[in-house]
Amino acid sequence: MNRYLITGGAGFIGSHLAEALVARGDGVRILDNLSTGKLSNIEHLEVGSVG
Repeated sequence: MNRYLITGGAGFIGSHLAEALVARGDGVRILDNLSTGKLSNIEHLEVGSVG
């Protein structure tokens, strides 16, 4: 399993990239300040803790 950090992951491209990576079994962390991205784009993904 590969692990990825996606900056801007709540935007259109980032959220679709995150979905594709999760679907193939990779680990994904998303970093986004939500200035233009939408939380609704990634709400369905599993939420973990920040640490």
